[in-house]
Amino acid sequence: MNYTSFYIAYKFLRSKKSSRFTSIISKSSIIGISLGIAAIIVVMSIMNGFHSEMRNKILSMVSHVIITENNYTLKNWDKLKFRIDKNNLVYGSAPYVEGQAMISFENNVHGIQLKGIVPEYEKKVTSLQENIIEGDLNKIGNKPYQISIGKDLAKKMNLSVGDKITLVIPRANSTIIGIVPRIKRFEVSSIFNFGMQQYDKNLVFIDIDEAKLLYGMKDNVSGLRLKLHDLFTSQRISKDIRSNFETNYIVIDWTMMNKNFFKALQMEKTMLLLLMLLIVLVATFNIISSLFMVVSEKKSDIAILKTIGMSSKNIMHIFVLQGTFLGIVGILLGLTLGLIITFNLDYIVKFIEYILGHSLLDSDIYMISSVPAKIEILDLLYISIVSFFLSILATIYPSINAAKTMPAQTLKGS
Repeated sequence: MNYTSFYIAYKFLRSKKSSRFTSIISKSSIIGISLGIAAIIVVMSIMNGFHSEMRNKILSMVSHVIITENNYTLKNWDKLKFRIDKNNLVYGSAPYVEGQAMISFENNVHGIQLKGIVPEYEKKVTSLQENIIEGDLNKIGNKPYQISIGKDLAKKMNLSVGDKITLVIPRANSTIIGIVPRIKRFEVSSIFNFGMQQYDKNLVFIDIDEAKLLYGMKDNVSGLRLKLHDLFTSQRISKDIRSNFETNYIVIDWTMMNKNFFKALQMEKTMLLLLMLLIVLVATFNIISSLFMVVSEKKSDIAILKTIGMSSKNIMHIFVLQGTFLGIVGILLGLTLGLIITFNLDYIVKFIEYILGHSLLDSDIYMISSVPAKIEILDLLYISIVSFFLSILATIYPSINAAKTMPAQTLKGS
């Protein structure tokens, strides 16, 4: 591919003799590729943002690694915590007691998941403290029978800080009058808001010692939760614990706890990417049409070039370069448009919501109330490479057709 091929390809693109129809086809191919790439970037950015938001929200409560034993009862947790905290990969650890319960207030009853915690340790493994919107989490453990509940649960049961609720544990006590459930009165000391109904409506926190007493766990706990400096080292530390500790602990990392959910998100992203690339594929067919039109118009010019000694290979190069140029311009415009839309997505969504008169995202359904967007460089790179490859692929057949031009027959016919 020499300078002459570049020069002639440039001249053909700039040629004023080109028909208006050919020019429209060329511009439409650029616009089609641009819009396709912009759509891919916006969709992938939203998927990345949604994936990241979901992972952060889930891990803000689930923790990166959980260590327990058979029947979800962990013995000698304090000694294990001491050893675990020495690991450089671990940011913090916290014991917990977990169980099912019901809360009752006035005429309202609701089933919940109860967690017994030590607030001092809990701050290092979850974002509970940061999500307290009313009251004080530190009252748990410092004052008897304090409970922290979610915003949605408080709204449903018409609760506020200071209200007294009845906690019913599904474990029976034998008395002289028969079997009765364990019931205890608690005071609402704080209200949290994680922004996920799954947590804000069904999760409550009490002191770990009170939870042990209610569930009859003595000095044991349900498990030990770990937060790592890098969440992607969870599998590595899980393997270390299984191999280096004498006791056969059950170690569960965050990828196992929500394996199906994260797999579904990744599958959805992959399928959307493939569907979006079909838009670019369709747009590249316009390049084929455009080049066929140029070849048809420039047959006499091609014949003259062949007559003066230009090889069929160089003729092919001319039209490959033309199609490649159209593809590159379309890719660059698409990247620019896609990034502009993504960076201004919040304003665009707000404008659409204003026009429609309602919110596009219901937090009860989607677990988020705003459209997240996260641009990843690798996605931009993959999209650009695939689009560039498709653009070059689209030039091959028209270029071969141009190279087959017979100078004698073409000039004779002209």
